[in-house]
Amino acid sequence: MNPTAPKTPETADQSSAPHLNRREFLTLAATAAVAAPFVSRARVLGANDRIGVGFIGTGGRGRTHLAVVQGLINEGENLQMTAVCDAYGYRLNEAAKATGAKPYAKHQDLLADSGVDVVCVATPDRLHVPLALKAIQAGKDVYCEKPMGHWSQFDLCREFSEETAKLKRIVQVGNQGNSSPAWGKVRELVQQGAIGRLQHIQAGYFRDGDWGERMPIPDREATPGPELDWEGFLGDAPKVPFTVDRFFSWRKYLDYAGGPCTDLFPHVLTPFVSALGLGYPRRATASGGIFKYSTYDREVPDTFNMTLDYPEGASAVLVCTLANSYSTEPAIRGDEGTLILQNAGGWEAGFDSITVVPRKGAQKIVPGWKSESTPLHWKNFLHCARTREKPVSDVEFALKVQAAMCMAMLAFLQERVAHFDAATRRIKC
Repeated sequence: MNPTAPKTPETADQSSAPHLNRREFLTLAATAAVAAPFVSRARVLGANDRIGVGFIGTGGRGRTHLAVVQGLINEGENLQMTAVCDAYGYRLNEAAKATGAKPYAKHQDLLADSGVDVVCVATPDRLHVPLALKAIQAGKDVYCEKPMGHWSQFDLCREFSEETAKLKRIVQVGNQGNSSPAWGKVRELVQQGAIGRLQHIQAGYFRDGDWGERMPIPDREATPGPELDWEGFLGDAPKVPFTVDRFFSWRKYLDYAGGPCTDLFPHVLTPFVSALGLGYPRRATASGGIFKYSTYDREVPDTFNMTLDYPEGASAVLVCTLANSYSTEPAIRGDEGTLILQNAGGWEAGFDSITVVPRKGAQKIVPGWKSESTPLHWKNFLHCARTREKPVSDVEFALKVQAAMCMAMLAFLQERVAHFDAATRRIKC
């Protein structure tokens, strides 16, 4: 099928809406394909060289990255949007028209483009790590969206981490909370002894609605063909017949996503792991289910709770429901005090203030900080692509977060306790 326009313009997925101009396309907020690896020579970037950026995945989150990079270009960053790739032809063509980048239907062709220095992977979860792995093997540096991989792909994520170190590539995983200045204040307070020895972390993510999983379908009559790469979308997932729901609303299905655990909790857990210096969890348990949105073919839970025990001697408890947006304040408890984070703004953005509650003495309030962290995350990545320094959310760090998500998801699905073997860096459940 070669659609000229989506059949349902009333849907909210503007990535496939007709007649998008450059500004509309690039400023839309956020609301793919696997083949044998190959190796190409990487261009050595100088401090003043223009960096060519290629984008694999130009849907919801991909649009955000296009807008961020365009914003950086407008600010004077020496960048060029060189190439775009997407499994859906209409979306690919719209991205190419809006950016002036060269469109590629297959990721292999984008990775072979010598004008592409860095690659942004913003596909469905299951394709993140396979494509990022192929990109570093092709000599590219990579901005890889979170989660690093699908909940079933921890071994591949570990291989990706090892290969990144071997090839000396720069990889930034999209846990952009690591670029938020606010969390530096948490780190300072903990290091200064404000809570004594860390004991307990309590946090959550609360949303009223299932729009994050029941994603809009722009063309109910879409079928696989030259303009829709179903096989590329599936990657290493089970080979099942095509449906428009699976292709466009993939977050509903366990084959491609994990619900709150892998979609929302990376936002929540990441800054705590970074600010508190946590490593790999020792064990994980999880509970929840489909308690609210059970009237359609949803497979991922809408309520999810997980507990992580760390060898450092602390537990993290994360809770989530998509049936109620009323939130409680995150807290970090130690044996000598507590930090309470007021009005956390989407986690990555930061928070208004920190209330320090010591076991003895008076409470005090420390001003917080809120900022748009995705552009900061990109700036850190691009700086490291030039200097070869370690980015703030490199694969070594991101693998610790990924381990926690994979452990919790496996514990939930198997109704067992998941353990992490630190010696082999493998999950046992």
